[in-house]
Amino acid sequence: MPLVALVAAAGTRLRILITRLLGRFGAGGDAFLVIVAVLIGLVTAAAAVGFHTLIVETRTLLYERFGEQRLYGPWLFMLVVWPALGGLTVGVLARYVLRAREGHGVVDVMESVIRSRGFMRPSVAFEKILTSAVTIGTGGSCGAEGPIVQIGAAIASGVASLFNIARQQMPTIVACGAAAGISAIFNSPMGGMLFALEVILQDFSIRNVTPVVVASVIANVATQAIFRRVLHEDLRAIFSLPGMTQATLTWTTIGHYAILGIACGAVGVTLTRLMYYGEEWFHRLRASPALRPAIGGAIVGVMGVGYVLFFGRLLAGQHKPIPFSTYPMPAFFGDGYGFIQLLLTPEFYNHTRVGYFLCILLFLLVAKVVATCVTLGSGGSGGVIAPALFLGSVTGGLLGMLLKLLNPQDVTVHAEVYALVGMGAVLAAIVHAPLASILILLELTRDSSLVLPAMLATVIATGTARLVLPDSIYTLALRRRGVRVSGGGADRSLLHRMHVEQVDLEPATLLKLSDPFQRVLELMNQTHVADFAVVDDEGTYKGMIVAEDVRTALVEREAVPLLLVEEMIRTDVPYALTSDDLAKTMDAFAKYDISHLAACFPGRPGRVIGLIGRASLMRRYQQELQGQA
Repeated sequence: MPLVALVAAAGTRLRILITRLLGRFGAGGDAFLVIVAVLIGLVTAAAAVGFHTLIVETRTLLYERFGEQRLYGPWLFMLVVWPALGGLTVGVLARYVLRAREGHGVVDVMESVIRSRGFMRPSVAFEKILTSAVTIGTGGSCGAEGPIVQIGAAIASGVASLFNIARQQMPTIVACGAAAGISAIFNSPMGGMLFALEVILQDFSIRNVTPVVVASVIANVATQAIFRRVLHEDLRAIFSLPGMTQATLTWTTIGHYAILGIACGAVGVTLTRLMYYGEEWFHRLRASPALRPAIGGAIVGVMGVGYVLFFGRLLAGQHKPIPFSTYPMPAFFGDGYGFIQLLLTPEFYNHTRVGYFLCILLFLLVAKVVATCVTLGSGGSGGVIAPALFLGSVTGGLLGMLLKLLNPQDVTVHAEVYALVGMGAVLAAIVHAPLASILILLELTRDSSLVLPAMLATVIATGTARLVLPDSIYTLALRRRGVRVSGGGADRSLLHRMHVEQVDLEPATLLKLSDPFQRVLELMNQTHVADFAVVDDEGTYKGMIVAEDVRTALVEREAVPLLLVEEMIRTDVPYALTSDDLAKTMDAFAKYDISHLAACFPGRPGRVIGLIGRASLMRRYQQELQGQA
């Protein structure tokens, strides 16, 4: 027996033994998921620390150690070389070595939950660690959160396969991995939990909440332990807020934060739309897929050189506009966290060259959108949460500066607070997850005074974005891949995660096109079946004859002996594949107003294996609902 099979068999036996032991203490069948969640949290924490370290070391080697005098002096062209070389490395690795699929990590995880109930190759974790670290570390404009969600989900899928976890429990297991990844990389256990429930599962049932919370907490505790005992560092909030003024709401500032929410909603929609225009442009480009990330990296690099020359040497007479010690890359390269930190300090706004810094912020707002679309659209590996935080801080900082210019005497306007609130607002507008966005923002900054302004701005930003574009950046990508995504909350999400193969099929009584209609009546009397699948002489599905059509034909009984099945068939009625989700099947029942559909295997489309009934589907759905209660 192969080693993998031996390990899987041992894992299955261990699961059965532990489940039986827990059962003696009154624990339900899902109790084992909590143990699995602990294991997922531990492994994902180690992977997240390794991923973070690889990004930091790559950036340090290429930018910090290269030195300001050389990199922003005679070797300025390296700002083009590094991102282009990183893109080439990612392109070659993804195309020829790892053979990894292009795409955003969160979208891939959501698709796996909808289409395959969360099954992912465990090797995806290694692939994403490598390609994403190279993309971000060399200057690609993206973040680590999308990849870490996919890394955590792949680890979770691997752990679930080890213990042969039941298929219906896989979405919860994958959500545990996603929550653990966000919790570890962002030091945000509550944000990770809500992101997994609100974005990945779209389901807040107790059955899901418990293991997801456990995985998120364990991942955070394990990450802190690794930082303290292995790296000898303290894991703190990503952004510190020295001397920041407390955020307060007054009747005046309510209007200001409402304006900020609308502006952030517009920025979020802009990034979402342009992201996929960028993908389409690169896919139409006559270049090898392996070279496209290099071209994208080169474009980002050229933008970086232009930014440094114009705002640094020409207008400021210095190497770069933002101090090298603050952020060694151009501000819109990488995740941009160093520049975001600068926008959160009151000192940034206390200067006399207001016009100069307004122009920089305006440029960076456009440059970050373009650079992110180019990086990810060309095939680079990364996520959109870090760019969202960057765009939000810039949008908020801009609005704060403008409000201060319009009314210098207004002591309630603090641009750094608007920058902070804007981070959560743009994130909510892009991912359509206001609850997760608020919590991630609060845990990134550890400032509870932001609650009220953040709530107001994020809700308005999300509403504005949905008004203009109903899809989030993730659901739009799923639709482009042919994955049906609909509203409807947890119930609709459950239908998406269930498949035809989980419903008991009824035997199919097959008719041929050449059969006389009289045979339909005979079969109805013999079998008491009202719906029939029709096939051709080769046995390939051609359509359905349903009870309503039979009743219509019986109105003129004298014509019955002359009719053939071919004349009564409804050729527009599709068949259902056993791999189709129940949401799609329910839509077919509603569209064609029928009670049965023919069912086929994916590998043999058109070969009818039975009928799926609307009543059987609803019974199975109700059983699943009761199991999740």
